[in-house]
Amino acid sequence: MPVITQKELEKQIKQRAFSPVYVIYGSEQMYVSRFTKKLTEAVAGKNPSEFGFHTFSGEVDPDTLASAVGVVPFMSEYNCVLVTDVFFDEMRKDELDKLKAVFSHTVQGTVLILSMPSYVPKRNKSTFESIVKRAAKDGSVIRFEQPDPRTLEKHIAKWANENGKFITQNTALRLMRVCGTDLNRLKNEVDKLCAYAGDSEEVPYEAIDLLVAQNLEARVFSLSDAVLAGKGDEAFNILQQLFNQKESAQMMLYVLANAFTDAYRVRVADESGADLKTVAEDFGYGKRSFALGKARTATRQVSTEALRRCLDAVADADSRMKSVSVNERLLVEQLIARLLLIAKEGRR
Repeated sequence: MPVITQKELEKQIKQRAFSPVYVIYGSEQMYVSRFTKKLTEAVAGKNPSEFGFHTFSGEVDPDTLASAVGVVPFMSEYNCVLVTDVFFDEMRKDELDKLKAVFSHTVQGTVLILSMPSYVPKRNKSTFESIVKRAAKDGSVIRFEQPDPRTLEKHIAKWANENGKFITQNTALRLMRVCGTDLNRLKNEVDKLCAYAGDSEEVPYEAIDLLVAQNLEARVFSLSDAVLAGKGDEAFNILQQLFNQKESAQMMLYVLANAFTDAYRVRVADESGADLKTVAEDFGYGKRSFALGKARTATRQVSTEALRRCLDAVADADSRMKSVSVNERLLVEQLIARLLLIAKEGRR
């Protein structure tokens, strides 16, 4: 069975036409959790029998899992085996081979659900991809990715309405820019904003800056904007806040590199006559296409040569951090000072 959509999964659940194996994963973990629960309850019931429901998580022994998958349903219609957040990147090759073999040896009446609601393998990502590919041969795979901005707006409006409030499009867009696109976080922030609104029917726009903390990407992009605008005090204030909040210096460099890469791509596109839609498509920006327009605005007063030098400076800092033992905080502070100088010299 191939990769399926959310609607196809809902249809299988409604018709109780279950695949022998499911893999549910993706960056939108709210959906992963929600549909894992929905599928599990459909197969095993809300109060499953201990004879027909088996759970595993983290470090999974393939032999023990194989035994659970081989159980014939007893006192229930199905034998449901739920496996969550497996540490695939820590498994040996022989363990992975055994796990893959389990997918092909489920007995009739058994439904194996492999879900990744919170753990994302960081090393050997190809290992997990091979698990997904193998599972797709024997069952159904569904991947939940973050919704597009329009769908996110609808979610935000719906959550506000459930709280008895109205939220404008501008306020919803501001909320997305500040805290990102994670549905769990957006839902929590909407609930908070609605509570703050009190007797007012509308969620106030200004409440976002008062109540909602920016995610790392938004804060680092604000840092790059301050640098390019020559606002040294603002840039170092943002940097200080990032350090106070224990943000990783490596992640800061990663996001800074993305910010300056966006800026340079936009500049080259403008100089060659290409439009932003083409850039977004060629470089696979997808839902991040909005970042290109933002980068164009932020870099309008900085020369192309200065943008090249900024990229080189970030790359040099990243290389030093990865290759030698350094004081990471000092390295980032020196980088920001260097970027401010380059932007000042390259003002046009």
